[in-house]
Amino acid sequence: MTGVRWKKLRLPLAGTLTLGLLAAVGVTLLSSGDGSGQLAANRAQLKKACGGLLPYDELDDRIPDDARGTLHQYGTLLQPAQESRSLLNCSLEWGSRGAVHVEAATLVNHLPYGLKTEDLLSPGHEAPGVTGRASDDKGNLWIVAECPNGLAGRARSVSQLYVSVSVDVSKASVRTEFRVAVRIADAVAQQQHCGTTLKPPTRVIDTYEEHDANGGPVAEGDYDDIRVDEPGRGVAKCDWMSAKASAPAQGTWTTVGDLQQSRLLSVCGADRQDDDEAADLAPVALDAASWSGELGRSAYRDYEQSGQYPGFDDRPDTLTGNDARLALWARSECAAGTTYHRVSVRPKVGNPVDLEDGGTKMSAAERAELSSSAKKLMTSYLNASGGWPSAQHCHATKLLGEVEEWS
Repeated sequence: MTGVRWKKLRLPLAGTLTLGLLAAVGVTLLSSGDGSGQLAANRAQLKKACGGLLPYDELDDRIPDDARGTLHQYGTLLQPAQESRSLLNCSLEWGSRGAVHVEAATLVNHLPYGLKTEDLLSPGHEAPGVTGRASDDKGNLWIVAECPNGLAGRARSVSQLYVSVSVDVSKASVRTEFRVAVRIADAVAQQQHCGTTLKPPTRVIDTYEEHDANGGPVAEGDYDDIRVDEPGRGVAKCDWMSAKASAPAQGTWTTVGDLQQSRLLSVCGADRQDDDEAADLAPVALDAASWSGELGRSAYRDYEQSGQYPGFDDRPDTLTGNDARLALWARSECAAGTTYHRVSVRPKVGNPVDLEDGGTKMSAAERAELSSSAKKLMTSYLNASGGWPSAQHCHATKLLGEVEEWS
């Protein structure tokens, strides 16, 4: 179900696109010629580039015909005896006319893209049936694929790999990038015999679309009311968050969730629409997320590096910011393996005057009530009949502890 609401224009964050500095193992410069000759040479290079793994049919009509191609590539798929954490790291550039960059690596250490709840709910693009996303303000698109048979040549057994892609050429879209990423992941999976087959997505969804009053694009500097479409609003797997039996507080709740339809990760969020009627310290925002396998360990590390992990709960009982949250972590065995779950409750924290005077002080009873709300939220999440944990047959759950996410 698509949600529609109206608000004042929010200026988007500037996107960045960074190809990075790549160690050049091989560099191929094609000789210049007339346009048709250059196009033929560029197409021939495209077929062989990146170990022949680039999907030619997705890119051949998008490459320029008036610029020479420069190829940089390395990785263990190209040189099996090479010591590299990358299966493939390849960049094909045509000067100022564009470039294609792909990276495939085992998810053995850390996914170099944000996996926190706020990252997964940020505006971006998602493809149903594909684990991964392109955030509007986070750079390259990334996806994660399962390899149940494991990946060869690793120091330890690895069951997931990730691919990141940037396609900056004529007529390329986010859909093109998703299809290239999936084709690369599938080619790697087939070469590695890792037990999975992936199909390129047929559609890609913009999770946060802004339109002017007439339905067209929003002009820069236009501060009039605009329409925002959020396809993830009211998604069925998050319905439990707005149910009176599940929500840890009364009120009117609006839910939102990701659209990846993934068995490796899921995220839901909810906001209380009538929070001006809520008492101080009452829950006014909720979220719940899960990450499976290597992806779960990577997500947990994201929070751990920020000091937001179970046991780190010796903060004062005075809340001085409107983003203060109490999170609760759990671990289960689910369809895709060991899975981390995290839920959080954001209480209403006073008003600006209170904050300037030193924040909102919680009593012992109010702190206990906040803890109770988090536990109720986790229980509802794990047991919701239409929720992700139920669909993924999560069991053998162990609570890991709370995290006080405030200063």
